[in-house]
Amino acid sequence: MSLPWFLRKEYVENYESFYETKYKKVVELEKELLSKALKELGNAESLLEVGCGTSYFTRWFEKNFNLYAVGMDISPLMLKEAKKRWRGDLVQGEAHYLPFRDRSFDAIAFITCMEYMPRLEEVIKEATRVSRKGLIIGLMNKWSLPTLRRMIQIALGKNPYYINTTFYSILGIKKKLKNALNNNFKIVYWDTTAFPKIFGSLKSRKFPFGAFLCLGVKTRNE
Repeated sequence: MSLPWFLRKEYVENYESFYETKYKKVVELEKELLSKALKELGNAESLLEVGCGTSYFTRWFEKNFNLYAVGMDISPLMLKEAKKRWRGDLVQGEAHYLPFRDRSFDAIAFITCMEYMPRLEEVIKEATRVSRKGLIIGLMNKWSLPTLRRMIQIALGKNPYYINTTFYSILGIKKKLKNALNNNFKIVYWDTTAFPKIFGSLKSRKFPFGAFLCLGVKTRNE
């Protein structure tokens, strides 16, 4: 079996450029949702991003919200690239066994990385252990045209980025949260990035078919 893309130098070294090319406009919409999710958790002063990659979002959280931010990733190659771009704290680790004490951070963020994590209930439990307020979750929405395209590419063996992934809809991730935490959580925010922008005029659209699904989840640890 070949190595996953995030452990292969030829993919990792060009990963950051993804945010500055065709993805640039899309990521701004994603940041809007992530901002709202963080706000709904309430007065967060520290954040751990699990699966931080090159630290793109970790840096953004630190800069824009005056947070103490830490990035963690399983890939030493990703962390090597992250260190070229950021002087903040970076840790190599695995999402099922976070190398931190209980309640170490106000918020734990996962941005388009849960799709690659087996035994997701264990990941959620571990993140809840380390968080004081809750989780910020960003996903490639299963109920969207971009993910349908990804699934077709996987079936055709044409896209190495999505091999061995599991995609989640709002109902799917709610089920995972319930399996992991029973009823000891509350989704305080969720939405997706969606076009046309007319949806944005609605106060709380909760449109389930946009490309990026974002949730703010209070884990009742306070």
